[in-house]
Amino acid sequence: MSDLPANVLKTLEDIQTPKTKLRSIQEINARYKLSLQNYKNLCYMAGDVRDQKIAVHAEIKMLGWVLGLPDRDIVKDIAENSNRPTFPAQS
Repeated sequence: MSDLPANVLKTLEDIQTPKTKLRSIQEINARYKLSLQNYKNLCYMAGDVRDQKIAVHAEIKMLGWVLGLPDRDIVKDIAENSNRPTFPAQS
């Protein structure tokens, strides 16, 4: 393996010894709830925070998927933490 370029050797070493550890479900759940709170704060903030809301919304969706939540529950959580009016479901 010594005939490989240095950057390839470094990449192989990085793969064999990862620098970051996997997150636990508790950490992901805490981050999910914190992101919902951040989204709620952004919704009530004055000014143009559209880009920030989009980024936090995407983070919430991704964390919800990692937690195994269905899209319906994730969207419901986001709606509950926004300043938009919600209407009851029609049957």
